[in-house]
Amino acid sequence: MTTSETPAPKRFASINGEDVRRMATAVAGGLVLAIMTGPDGSITQPTYGFRSSLLSAHVIGFLFFGLLIGSLLTYRAKVKDGTWRQIRTAPKRSLAVRVASTNAVARNAVLAGTAGLTALLALLFADFTGPVASNKLSWHALIHQFLFTRTYGYLLLALALWFTVANQTVHLTTLRFRSLPRWSILVGAIVSTLLFALTADPFLPARFSWKALTPGSNGSMFRHWTTYLWLAFGVVVTSAYLLKRGGIRHSGPDKRTHTFNVSPSMRVLTYVAAGFVVFEAPKYLSLYWQISLYQQIGVYCLLALGLNIVVGFAGLLDLGYVAFYAIGAYVTAYFSGGLPLQPPFHLNPFLVIPFAIILAMMSGVLLGLPTLRLRGDYLAIVTLGFGEIIYVLANDWVKVTGGSPGTGTIGNFNVNFLGIHYGWSPANPLSYYYLMIAFLIPVLFLFDFLNNSKVGRSWAAIREDEVAAQSLGINALKYKVMAFAMGASTAGAAGVFTAVKVGVLFPNTFVLQLSITILVLVIFGGMGSIVGVLIGAIFLQWLPSYLTFHSYFGYQQTDLYLYIGALLVIMMIFRPQGLIPSRRRRREIADAEEGMGSADALGSIEYEQPS
Repeated sequence: MTTSETPAPKRFASINGEDVRRMATAVAGGLVLAIMTGPDGSITQPTYGFRSSLLSAHVIGFLFFGLLIGSLLTYRAKVKDGTWRQIRTAPKRSLAVRVASTNAVARNAVLAGTAGLTALLALLFADFTGPVASNKLSWHALIHQFLFTRTYGYLLLALALWFTVANQTVHLTTLRFRSLPRWSILVGAIVSTLLFALTADPFLPARFSWKALTPGSNGSMFRHWTTYLWLAFGVVVTSAYLLKRGGIRHSGPDKRTHTFNVSPSMRVLTYVAAGFVVFEAPKYLSLYWQISLYQQIGVYCLLALGLNIVVGFAGLLDLGYVAFYAIGAYVTAYFSGGLPLQPPFHLNPFLVIPFAIILAMMSGVLLGLPTLRLRGDYLAIVTLGFGEIIYVLANDWVKVTGGSPGTGTIGNFNVNFLGIHYGWSPANPLSYYYLMIAFLIPVLFLFDFLNNSKVGRSWAAIREDEVAAQSLGINALKYKVMAFAMGASTAGAAGVFTAVKVGVLFPNTFVLQLSITILVLVIFGGMGSIVGVLIGAIFLQWLPSYLTFHSYFGYQQTDLYLYIGALLVIMMIFRPQGLIPSRRRRREIADAEEGMGSADALGSIEYEQPS
């Protein structure tokens, strides 16, 4: 007697009436709380309280709270009855298989819809990074974006990225791209590169003009060396692709793959798109956002990368990370003559960077040698105490640090050597931003190299199980001290950039809350993931600044941490690995779900003892 296999449960088929009643009760309870704690009503105007609080932050907050409680209760019920595990362990079909299983009409409709959505997102991105407007989502503001050259660059990059993804997913056999001759592909690449050079040219005005395409005019793009640089880059990349692939041929429907693989061409295209956004988009932002890019986003990206080594790579909970940040900042103030204790010689802030990095690393080593024999919460308490010690010294040691009144004026970055001149002026805040990018990119490559080297593998082994790592001959104390030193060096460099930009330092800048904020960036982006940490830092630092000027539904700055806390609670339940997790972290989560160990990146794996 044979038994038929039970079909895989569907994601929405498991929702029953009890789930609907539970969710409705929670949402209704949140609405009742909003009404009971809302503004006072009026006997003569019964709808006064309803009108005054409709879609306000008060009502939205309680409704969100009720929705969160209902989701948690539903999730708990699904876990207890085993439905959630059945859904997660059921075999899933990839996107390519789902699209390929549809007919030609539906497939073309999906392709057309995703192309239109991609173009709309590019237009919205151009709108929100463009000039200040009273209503960004109005038709007038959207249509007005086509007057600017950068809009066409965003559309080109977005559609090129869509075409690459769609081509790898369903091979776009209807477009016959693979059957095109080589010369037509090369011509298309040249035209696309010229359009990209037009949008990325820093010497042309923001508004589009046909004079830029005329070779003989004064404002022509062909009179700038950047055009020929981008053109040479596009020709080289396209030629290398054609030579490597031996031409582009149509593989036919029988050779269609059902997995999404990142090809070299797509990787290069992604890097080019990211480089365009990083280098060119800030030029079209307002003065406030140009300053925020450096002070609120760039510095926090550097701090999050450093803490990611300690927390994400090595699995060490550091709650005093802000201490190294303060050391780098006050070292800059010392060598600039801004402290009561005068240095033997004054240094340019460029020359202060290596001193700040070395002193921060030495502080990390001195802290790590006696304390990194501890684990878990004990290590967190010690690092917390170290951060408070640095804060108290900066606040009370008036003869050295200046105390709570603050330091003196700190000098700016300025160099004039062999014809290379760099200086800062209030009219050009992007000079600091590009200097930060020049420092941040090598740090990214260095940390990526360390993560994939023997050092990174040793950190991963210590994070997963320190006892097992020591049994294999790994010197745990050595690599943990190395992680502390590397993370401290990045914080020290960030302190230099902050001290120079702010000009005056106050001890209240380096409080415990800043360490917690940096830790939140790492957890939200994905511990151990360099890209995830950057995305998390950019998003969580951009969002408060954006909401300050676009107060939706009565949003106030004091409510920020309430929403960030709720966001972290939701992520810990539904996506504990972070926004963009690393491959190692994904494997740890998968092993933990199968009962092979713990996915806690801040502790060791515990194995079940046989009964």
